Amino acid sequence: MAWASPDGHCTVEHSTDPLHPWRIEHSVYDGFDTHWSATFTLEVPERLVAQFFTHLTTTTPVERLFRDVPHFVQKLDEVLITPARGAAVNPHVYHAGAQLGRAVRHR
Repeated sequence: MAWASPDGHCTVEHSTDPLHPWRIEHSVYDGFDTHWSATFTLEVPERLVAQFFTHLTTTTPVERLFRDVPHFVQKLDEVLITPARGAAVNPHVYHAGAQLGRAVRHR
């Protein structure tokens, strides 16, 4: 059995492998050496594997400084980067402007 995140960047597979029946793989922006994987043994409860996968595939934003966002991710059209709390621009205003910019570019 296999499942994938909505964007297809994260997958989880359950197999009959006696050592590592659970395998989770993740990649960012079609590779660029950003692949990693995790395996879980039979001793790991299925609920823990499910929670791990859920946290990897959530659409909840992660707050971090702009300088900590990988350069290639900063340039993606699909990514919406919000100013950190305390920034001069209100996040709602920033998102509205970003969405407007995307609408104009895609026409």
